[in-house]
Amino acid sequence: MKRMIITIGRQSGSSGRKVGELLAERLSLPLYGKAELQKIAEGTEDYEEVQSFYEEEPVNSLLYAIAMSQFEQEVGRIPFRRIRELASKESCIIIGRCAGHIFREDPEAVRVFIHADPKIRVQRIMEREGLSETKAKKFLEDTDSRRASFHKYYTKQEWGLAQDYELCLDSGVLGIEGTVEVLTEYLRFRGFLGNE
Repeated sequence: MKRMIITIGRQSGSSGRKVGELLAERLSLPLYGKAELQKIAEGTEDYEEVQSFYEEEPVNSLLYAIAMSQFEQEVGRIPFRRIRELASKESCIIIGRCAGHIFREDPEAVRVFIHADPKIRVQRIMEREGLSETKAKKFLEDTDSRRASFHKYYTKQEWGLAQDYELCLDSGVLGIEGTVEVLTEYLRFRGFLGNE
């Protein structure tokens, strides 16, 4: 198998994490999402500086924003570098964390965005989180809004635009297994996988 970095951006309730987990299992690749990246970063000297990035939270402090306006190009420098270093060691799958942006010019990267109809996403959140429909809708809106502002803060670009990804898949239409199947075939088509 040729070296590859698969980045998965995802809407809340689209099951992008689950797709990543199943794909990682199928391809025997490490998967890095919030928990995995936080664990790697814990104990490093600059953990506090990158903690909000790994938690996928934009920095909201007015004072921090004023201070950073003088060093705008520095925003994301350390966590972006850490993620690049991690992916330089082995093939992997990275969930969220602006990874599609980080690897946008890397020929060994496949940038994927998983989405689904809001009704399907609400239903999945209701089942996964044990929430009422009203609370699941709010959870979905809050999570997507947070991800959009996080992405904008670190990349200065809009989140979820098709042109920023190589492949956009509707897990509501394909189902979770079907999404993994299409992704696997796409990786084969791109020459990352053999024809086994």
